[in-house]
Amino acid sequence: MKLTRREFIKMSVSGGLVLTSGLLVPDRSVLHAAKEEFEGPLPDIDIGGIIRPPGALPEKEFRARCVSCGACVNACHVMKYDAIAVSGLKDLTNFGTPYIKDMRDFPCALCMECPPLCPTGALKPLPKEKVSMGTALIDFSLCFGWNGDVCLSCSKACPLGATVFDFYNGEWGNQPYINEGCVGCGLCVKYCPIGGSAIKVVTKKKYDSLKGSYKAGFKSLLSMKSEERYNIVYGQNLPKIMERGRLVEREYR
Repeated sequence: MKLTRREFIKMSVSGGLVLTSGLLVPDRSVLHAAKEEFEGPLPDIDIGGIIRPPGALPEKEFRARCVSCGACVNACHVMKYDAIAVSGLKDLTNFGTPYIKDMRDFPCALCMECPPLCPTGALKPLPKEKVSMGTALIDFSLCFGWNGDVCLSCSKACPLGATVFDFYNGEWGNQPYINEGCVGCGLCVKYCPIGGSAIKVVTKKKYDSLKGSYKAGFKSLLSMKSEERYNIVYGQNLPKIMERGRLVEREYR
């Protein structure tokens, strides 16, 4: 009998092919294996909580409905993405509920296989364009495209492509900007080739609180005089970029 992909996942989850014992107390060494040598981008900006799987209801309603069954975790494992984990004892507020792991190694692929398997409707099936996991922010001080180079890895990795990225080509590079069409899957975070990544995904609520200052910084860079920009790029940014290096194996080709 030939099974569709969704039928296979459903059978695997319900049949227990993926073990769920110990699910509520995950192996922290596995969940945090993505910690790299370098500090993540935009260190002064926290992500604003935790990033939920795609299709999650608003936070309060999501937590009221989620029963910590692990169906979404298992589906993600069967698909071999392993992006979803559950919060352990170190986070009692969210204990037992699913979240997306460190996106530098475990982004969401937006396969959208987990929402249909959620038994309580905490995850709602919807088109990937309507997902609202978060918004990606570029650290302009680390991005190759803002510091004299051309890099398209983030836009190539994005499953929504041109609808999410704006480019401001100029003498300092192709200068990518992620607009508000971003759904927060984090594929751009993983495939950014600089050590530690130059992109961070924050929750939508966090983005709403900082978008004014973030956009102001972006516009300031675009309008900056050439000499001032030169001093920032060569005096501050490039030394940091050279220290981190370019991880060719992470470039999206």
